[in-house]
Amino acid sequence: QKWTGSTFVKTSLKAIGLSIHLNHNSLRCPIPIACHQDLRIIHSNGIHDVAISYCGCHRVIPHHVQLLRRGLYPASTINPRTCVTFELLRLLHLISLTSKASTYDLYRALERLSDNTDTNVPKSRYRPLLRVGLQWRHLKMLKRAGRGHDEGGIAATKDGELAVQCPSCPHPGINLPEDWKDAPTENQFLYRLLVCMDANFRLKNQLVSNYSQDPGLGTGWAYMVRTKPYEDFVLSKASEDDISTCVAFLAIALALTRFSVGMRYTGVGGVFCGRGEMFMPNGIGNLQKGERYANMDYILGSSLRGTELLSIGISYDICCQWYTKLRQRMESWPQEIRLPPQTRTIPLIPKFHEPAHNDKNHEQYSFNLAVGFGNSDGEVPERAWAGHNGLGNATKTQGPGSRHDVLDDHFGFWNWRKYCGMGMYKISPAHRGFTVSFPEDLVAAWEAMCATWDADEVPKSAPNPYAVEGSVMTQAAVREELRKQEEENGAKSRGLHSTGPDQRIHLTKAMKEWELIRAIYMPGLLQYQLESGVGGPGAWDGDPNPEDVRLFLPSQLPSDNRPVVCVDGLSEIEARFRDAQCHDALEALRRTLRIKARMIQFKNKNIRGQTQSTRSRALIDRVHRQALTSVDKYRRARAAKLELCGPGLWEQSLQPLRNNDVRGYSDPQRRPKGPGRRGIWEDENPPTDVAGDDATPHDIDAIEAVPSERSRREGTGRTTHEISWIWLGNGVHKELDGREGEDIVRAEWARSRARVRRCKEEVQLLLEEMRRVLAYLEWRENWWLSRARLRPTVSPELAEGLSSYAEGQAAIQANLSTLFIQAWRTPLGMINEEEMNEEEEADASNAAEIDGWNVEEDDNDEEDERDIFL
Repeated sequence: QKWTGSTFVKTSLKAIGLSIHLNHNSLRCPIPIACHQDLRIIHSNGIHDVAISYCGCHRVIPHHVQLLRRGLYPASTINPRTCVTFELLRLLHLISLTSKASTYDLYRALERLSDNTDTNVPKSRYRPLLRVGLQWRHLKMLKRAGRGHDEGGIAATKDGELAVQCPSCPHPGINLPEDWKDAPTENQFLYRLLVCMDANFRLKNQLVSNYSQDPGLGTGWAYMVRTKPYEDFVLSKASEDDISTCVAFLAIALALTRFSVGMRYTGVGGVFCGRGEMFMPNGIGNLQKGERYANMDYILGSSLRGTELLSIGISYDICCQWYTKLRQRMESWPQEIRLPPQTRTIPLIPKFHEPAHNDKNHEQYSFNLAVGFGNSDGEVPERAWAGHNGLGNATKTQGPGSRHDVLDDHFGFWNWRKYCGMGMYKISPAHRGFTVSFPEDLVAAWEAMCATWDADEVPKSAPNPYAVEGSVMTQAAVREELRKQEEENGAKSRGLHSTGPDQRIHLTKAMKEWELIRAIYMPGLLQYQLESGVGGPGAWDGDPNPEDVRLFLPSQLPSDNRPVVCVDGLSEIEARFRDAQCHDALEALRRTLRIKARMIQFKNKNIRGQTQSTRSRALIDRVHRQALTSVDKYRRARAAKLELCGPGLWEQSLQPLRNNDVRGYSDPQRRPKGPGRRGIWEDENPPTDVAGDDATPHDIDAIEAVPSERSRREGTGRTTHEISWIWLGNGVHKELDGREGEDIVRAEWARSRARVRRCKEEVQLLLEEMRRVLAYLEWRENWWLSRARLRPTVSPELAEGLSSYAEGQAAIQANLSTLFIQAWRTPLGMINEEEMNEEEEADASNAAEIDGWNVEEDDNDEEDERDIFL
């Protein structure tokens, strides 16, 4: 700004006579060469007109090199008219990566900084800035991949070499033991790769420019597949139809629709590592018309090119139909992307997508039931695409090559963030209590059935232990079951109808007779009643209803008065009676919940229409009321036993029955509801307290007859499903031996068995992945150190720069390794082998096989800690 005598007005450095001389430490050059008269420099505070003088001394240095040494990136190498400062390029690069904003929006903001009144807007330099930004992204990727240290230079870059690879994935020769191929069968899953596939229809690309005008700077060098062979392969399969054999997902539905009009690409398909959640090298390809098999086949083969692994899990939301003829289609793949014949593939369906598929024979694709995948969910693509959907607006109108470069850069940033933030998970399920509740011979048969099914290859032909065949209960069968149950109850007590005058007369007579007998066993009761003013001889004055008169059982008396009022042993007799009453109530509750579960299955599969649904729901409500009767009976009996015996070991089998415990063994745990979003409540309607089981744990009316559906945010709940305690314990299910309904319980037992095995596998996988991450970081550190001296023939200045950069990158890998060791020390200390039983200890030792593992804090130095992990 310049002072005019009365105010400041905007001006330029060039207008006030400043000329910047290059190559002389800002001193004047004796032989200056003027720059272009319209030269503008774009900086973080705006667009500026600047006069620059190049050095014209005898030591000739190209003009663009002089600008680069001054921290200015020229938009062209011959007489440039636009330069961008390195500081601005770093800033715009990070803003673009984090916000997914387009270069156009960022340039418009710089224009506003220069002149926000539109009276003196500088001539547009958007296209030069766009070109410089693309070059900057590309050079950064080359630099961080060590291409400047290779004697072959940029031209020798191989496909996928610029990608940031997942350090936790198995890489033979880098982070796997030398004898990994000879590992026992039960431990081979530790060296298995899990990849997840899916498409993104937000990252479209319009028919703008072409590959001749915009070929891209490094297509195929990072995450995008090489264009020419990929599109040739897809074109050769254009006449093939993708037949849907299951539910119709968008993957098939959008393949031949109008959504491709005006579009070069309708989206992208991607392959990700399922554990580290990172984009695979050469694992992204454009979709010409929807998510066709040919596209996804080539992308998968390209991402797994050259693999030596013996087993690979493939997660895909339409895997049940895509995988059916994969081996047959693989015969027509190009040889360089074809999987080795010894590589075993295991098809899987992501956990959130699985419920939308057909039920028949889909257990073989379930993550919860597949052996060796721990608690992986297969939903990695959804999380990765969610972080890149905003990029669609910025890349939709770009040329094909520029779009490839921008996508590669953003995918690399995602991978780098994952690379630096490797974490760990926490799991704590249980299965043992559910197993001991069944007869031993039944468990042995189920265990053999599960083991046979696990060992079978897809498509599985072995008997399915997770399938429930013919277990639904029709309405006629339910009515017959209820009739029998009411007859049994009627033989033992009064009917379920309302109590009439005759019943009250009989009950009053019986209670008065009970009072005569009570006086023998509770001789001090009358004195207690007189002193406390409760009950007494006048209890029947006014002709009250008999159900309103207290019986004065020992449990209804204060503990300090009980020895005086009752004869010795009377309290123990009632305690035994209450114990039996609790067990009877639990058995009735379990029987009722089993009936209700089968009724709900029948209703969901067979009932349609309002009339039939209303009748079916009325019958379910009738059964539900019986369950509530058992709940009330148990709670009253347990409260009486607690008064008589106080807290003790008996509470381990007779626990407090909360509303959340009243559910079938396959029903998910009800989650508490929050008070809602802040800011939507008026002053006269304050937020309510948090609702749910925690707020009303014993309100019997709050128990739902039918389990509420879980939201998308809550997920299926199968991974961490916890069985209610009422189904655990010895002898709970002994009456199921040979009875109808055994298949339901067997299926749930098999799923519980699978859950606990997946959790054990998760611990083993985490330990192995920690070892692999640290081994990979050590390998990467040594790799960078080896690059420092690969070009001995260059100038001393360049050699010094190459060595300095390589050692700096090696230091980054070493620092990450140290941080990971410190972060993992505490969680690993929670794994106490002494608390494991013999079976768990054998499983953990066989799976981990880490000799000399020690997580206790000691005085060893960093090298000792590193040796322990590796």
